Amino acid sequence: MNFNKIFSVCLLCLLAIKAEAKFIDVNSFQLENGLSVFVVENHRAPIVESRLFYKAGSLNDMTGKGGIAHLLEHMMFRGTKKIKDKEFNNIVEENGVKNNAYTTLDHTTYYEFMGIDKLDLMLALEADRMKNLKIDDEAFLKERDVVLQERKQRFETNPSSLFYENMNTLLWQDGKMANPVSGREKEIIGLTKEDAYEFYSRYYDVSNAILVLAGDITLNQAQEVVGKYFGKLKSNGFDVIEDNESIKKINAKLEMKLKGINEPRYVKYIRLDKGFLSKREMLALSILKEYLTGDDSAIMYDKLVYQDKKFLSVDVGGSYYPLYGGQIGISVVLLDKKMKIDEIEKIVDGALEWGYKNLDENKLEEIKNTYLSGAIYLADNVQNVAQFVGGMVMDGYSVDEIKNFDELIKDISVDDVKNVFDKIFRGELSFVIGYLEGQDNEI
Repeated sequence: MNFNKIFSVCLLCLLAIKAEAKFIDVNSFQLENGLSVFVVENHRAPIVESRLFYKAGSLNDMTGKGGIAHLLEHMMFRGTKKIKDKEFNNIVEENGVKNNAYTTLDHTTYYEFMGIDKLDLMLALEADRMKNLKIDDEAFLKERDVVLQERKQRFETNPSSLFYENMNTLLWQDGKMANPVSGREKEIIGLTKEDAYEFYSRYYDVSNAILVLAGDITLNQAQEVVGKYFGKLKSNGFDVIEDNESIKKINAKLEMKLKGINEPRYVKYIRLDKGFLSKREMLALSILKEYLTGDDSAIMYDKLVYQDKKFLSVDVGGSYYPLYGGQIGISVVLLDKKMKIDEIEKIVDGALEWGYKNLDENKLEEIKNTYLSGAIYLADNVQNVAQFVGGMVMDGYSVDEIKNFDELIKDISVDDVKNVFDKIFRGELSFVIGYLEGQDNEI
């Protein structure tokens, strides 16, 4: 029985049903102060996810102030002029709301998952801390220490983190993309309350944010409740600063020995500078990564790990930020600890070309069906779809493009995927090759 064929037929039926409506039922509006709001209706249960994205992350850390975006994220839970320190978390817990936040390279997100009857309360709290944050000296020092300990713990529990950070720094040199989200230890120790206020005043502006509401709420209801709490906030007149930094081309190698590494690994980072990929090429790249090493049955993974038994694992991953650039990473964990870098490169390059040669229409359709099947289930989960919509907006996609995301994927051709392969793996791009192995304990 051909299960792949049956799966494809079932998926096409689901897509046909979806085609009667939009793939993701998202609509949007903008307040006069510049806040962009996106609403995804799902009335299956009286629940809602609220996600507030600030267009500022570690890429926006001031020079010498690495980690300030992440530290500010922590401070956002420590009180405002109206809400006393820690009272925010107490209110959230008492009302059965699940909340958290995270900082990335290009944005910081605060989210709450709740019953629809709690939305008024949570939006009131979010609007309050957007404008009225109060940074207490004692609370700041405590959170700065927490951030510092988080960084130390990450390197203690995952020693390879230091290797990857050094790879990234070498690739991006003095560019903003070299900034680790956590900040570096020396920078974190030097952060001040004034630094946090400066970042907050600059980037936590109502016109530099997007709000996504997904769940049991209509567009009209969203306009009313969001306008009620955010409509009265005034923008500071936020202007995007055009990033015109120029980073030198580099081809380099990095070899490190670290304690706690059991199996050596080879990594190659390829730099994708700002403006390198269009939105269509970004989607083609996502499909290419899925095709090469999306799971253990993917063509490159299967060949190198199962068929040829060259490596313990292999992965092609990475990300791209339209305003800043990105990178693609090829990572393998070695089976033969004596294998030389030149031999590894030859095997990896051969497998990439083999994958390129074997990509055809049938294989591409299979990959796109797998890709879309995950998107279908994502669209029905209010938490996941809120994150997805926010991410698409951050990447520059319009509401119509998000609504018709399935059509964007289905429109990607073999030529699209092969063209982006050519640009990345056959182009004269900057890259860093790294080799990491274990360090024997000293006696």
